[in-house]
Amino acid sequence: MIESLKVTVIVENTARMGVEGILGKHGFCGLIEAKCKDGMVKVLLDAGPSPDVLLNNLKAVDVDLSDLDVIVVSHGHYDHTGGLLEALKMVEKPIPVIIHPDGLKPKFSSKPKLRYIGNPFRESDVEAEGGILVKVRSPVVITDGLTTTGEIERTTPYEKPKRFWTVENGKYVEDMVLDDQALVANLTGKGLVVITGCAHSGIVNTILHSMKLTGSNRVHAVLGGFHLVDADDERLIQTVERLREFGVKMLRPGHCTGSKAVNLLINAFGGSCKPLNAGDVIKF
Repeated sequence: MIESLKVTVIVENTARMGVEGILGKHGFCGLIEAKCKDGMVKVLLDAGPSPDVLLNNLKAVDVDLSDLDVIVVSHGHYDHTGGLLEALKMVEKPIPVIIHPDGLKPKFSSKPKLRYIGNPFRESDVEAEGGILVKVRSPVVITDGLTTTGEIERTTPYEKPKRFWTVENGKYVEDMVLDDQALVANLTGKGLVVITGCAHSGIVNTILHSMKLTGSNRVHAVLGGFHLVDADDERLIQTVERLREFGVKMLRPGHCTGSKAVNLLINAFGGSCKPLNAGDVIKF
């Protein structure tokens, strides 16, 4: 179990007021520091869209990555992986980089027109900077009480990725973003803290999978991208209702959630819901 948790938001679409020099940029990067009985574990979830933004914001929030233990890639889109090689350069030892195998495939979007949105690096580039690629579909336990979700089970009828494409066996096919994964902490006395990059699997599916994986039905907090930016009214209503059913105590939506969805969540959850910003520090 995790005794305490600290999440420092390094890259987000919007920047926190009052943090000198911090930049808002489309993407996500968060530093998760988890304390358990065996000591402290430092995990970087994603690395933002580019090296320059990562470097700028690390300086603004006064964060050092030299003693990082693990990097988790939530999925293989550029806005979550653009700063990965730069992050690896700062780490003073070989370090595991957990990624779903599909996260290394070529990725494209058809909105508003065909464009490449995948990783800006090759596998050999990661290895050259000391990254040890852990290419798995299954969950990875980082420490007792802290795990990746691995590939997320899709059970809801209303959560489905759209307008994403990839290449498989010489064919241009729809990408269901099966590489999407999240980080889950089981916090002593409180329950689960679910941290997402984009939640392309659906934020409800992500929570359901996290509960099944950990055996816990207590969800204390959910933060990160909820990918509701293009969601229709039916999906938004069902999402709010399920979040209520889960009994979530804290919501911090950001990145790809979309302003319409964020406003709806604030109206539904009041002070328990606050938008996520670069420069935010959240302690549990």
